[in-house]
Amino acid sequence: MRTTHPHPTNAVEPPIAGTAEARRVSPNAGWWRVIGTVLGIMLLLVAYYWVHKPLDLSLVLRLGGLLLDLAVNIALFVAGGALGRALLASLNWAVVSRGERIAFEALAGLGVISTGALLAGMAGLFRGVFLWLIVAVAFLIAMRRGGGSWLVDARAFTRALRPIDRWARLWGIVACALLAMALARALAPPFAWDALNYHLVGPARYLSEGRIVPAPDNFYLGFPQLLELLFGVAMSAFGRDTVAAPLHFGFGVLGLILVAGLVRRHTDVRAGWLAVALPLSATSFWLLFGWPYVDLAVFAYGAAVLVAAVNWREHRETGWLVVAGVALGFGAGTKYTAGLLAIGLAAMIVVEARSRALRPLLLAGGVALVTFAPWMVRGALLYGNPVYPFLFGGPGWNAERAAAFSATGQSFLATGDYLALIFLPIAATIFGVEKGVYFSFTSGPWLLLAPLLLIPAWPWLPARSRHLAINCALIGLPLLIVWMVMAALTAIGAQTRLMAMALPVAVAAGALGLHGLEFLPRKPVYLGFVVRAVFAGTLLLAALDMTRLTWREGAFAYALNIIDRSSFEDNNLGTRALAMRALADLPPDSEVVFLWEPRAYGCPETVVCRGDLLLDTWARAYSSTGSSTRAVSALREQGADYLLVWETGLEFLLAEAQAQDANAAFDVSGPEGLVPIWSDGLGSYTLYAFDAGSLP
Repeated sequence: MRTTHPHPTNAVEPPIAGTAEARRVSPNAGWWRVIGTVLGIMLLLVAYYWVHKPLDLSLVLRLGGLLLDLAVNIALFVAGGALGRALLASLNWAVVSRGERIAFEALAGLGVISTGALLAGMAGLFRGVFLWLIVAVAFLIAMRRGGGSWLVDARAFTRALRPIDRWARLWGIVACALLAMALARALAPPFAWDALNYHLVGPARYLSEGRIVPAPDNFYLGFPQLLELLFGVAMSAFGRDTVAAPLHFGFGVLGLILVAGLVRRHTDVRAGWLAVALPLSATSFWLLFGWPYVDLAVFAYGAAVLVAAVNWREHRETGWLVVAGVALGFGAGTKYTAGLLAIGLAAMIVVEARSRALRPLLLAGGVALVTFAPWMVRGALLYGNPVYPFLFGGPGWNAERAAAFSATGQSFLATGDYLALIFLPIAATIFGVEKGVYFSFTSGPWLLLAPLLLIPAWPWLPARSRHLAINCALIGLPLLIVWMVMAALTAIGAQTRLMAMALPVAVAAGALGLHGLEFLPRKPVYLGFVVRAVFAGTLLLAALDMTRLTWREGAFAYALNIIDRSSFEDNNLGTRALAMRALADLPPDSEVVFLWEPRAYGCPETVVCRGDLLLDTWARAYSSTGSSTRAVSALREQGADYLLVWETGLEFLLAEAQAQDANAAFDVSGPEGLVPIWSDGLGSYTLYAFDAGSLP
């Protein structure tokens, strides 16, 4: 039964569209109503937000600065990718995925741009206008040769990243969340130790001088600096140092793309996403994405060598051997230790080619040497040593400093830690702690040991996955032996981060091991599911810890302009930030020598700061003079106007054997010949002037 709803007889209903009554309404009446409504809403919003102001000018400027940093990085990566596509156009790209191709091309192009910046710097043209002219010319040449398709492929690649099942979706969501947090940290002001020691010191000094100059006061600047020069290019655009860490972040993403693409081609999409999540589960590896370091570039070039070598062994195309040599040369141009990849690459070539290995060995080695040659020339011209400071020494270097740098007295052989040496990856996993002794790297439970899962999974592993695992072993096992030798002879050689070039091998083999457990019989226990669940739990725990760390550092608060740069630096650098601000009150062009404080970056532009890189500045002055007063006088004669003393660093060294007698001779309560003119009030930093009347 239909129910009717009564309504007032005098109600006026709107005309129905298309009826004669609706056609009698003037068309202009509708437009006036629309315009009036829009203007009314706009006036309401303007009036409301004029009072409430959710976006003030400072927040707009902060967000604009972050977007500017991202834009500069995007411009560099696009130019590098386009140039790489033009240079590597003849390669057979049908054997790799789209993601691997764009990563290869970007790494090659960025390496060439850095080499161009090196040549410009040696010619006295290390200034923004010339550096970006190099980038622009490289980009225009690449565009004329078909490089524009790189950006098209890059956009298509990002749109195609769709995990296909719940596990792959979990790996992908957590990995993307971790990368997003890491990017927030990367866009914040730099504060990481080595960044303030030398990674940013070099680019800032070169931009200030307008050329690449020798730096005997900071031997780190004599190392190859492929990525640091790219930092300089990026910083020269708008004078922002927050642009550097996102560049390092980008190299890390390229490395992940290469490893994930390689694993996916030999397994499936789930294992590919696992190869992305696996390294990010390691706290120290994830931390690198937020710092302006160079280790992720070493990781990326190491991944390029691995993928190119596997492609050569599978398809025997000479072009891939050339690419492996180029990646090896650029990797060594980023960090000396990346050159050790040559040992793993040579092992694979010898096993594959056997009696005919000489020609491919010479080809790959020759290409790598030519690619690395500009850095050798630079070392010879500026320091008199093509591999400064190693082998042949050079300015500011001697046997004592070499021993202090390598810490040979604390090696595993010297201390008798033979078990740690024999079971090195296990020891590095269990005892490795960020900023800790020896390994100085929190690798998580999976990064270094997941490859061992290949042992139980091997009988059920598909043939194509087995082939990749064998390739990983051919390159990885020689590098493991190299790591053991380095750890046996030097303490610094045990650091996991120094083996960043080998981590792509560990990631690929670990992803294969975790993936291979899925093929084991599901009874009596479905081991594949159990291990996946355990890995997921540890990954989520790591993500929680990383979220807390990001929040505690203040990266989100800085991005949203809740805190300013000074507050962010105070939060992460403590009283050091106060000390750097105190130096701004010194007379212009004053030279400040740091004692027991190596981090010179952040020094005001009006003064010159000399960091204590090996914490031996005082010990060398004391040993050469024999007394504390004469040591103070010697530092003054060497050009110092002021001394900034980090008492915390001194206290640390007093507990060590290194130069203990010399360090104990420095009397922090009242050193003779020095007058304190500033202190943080906490007994951490004190700034001294020289007392000319009491000096000999």
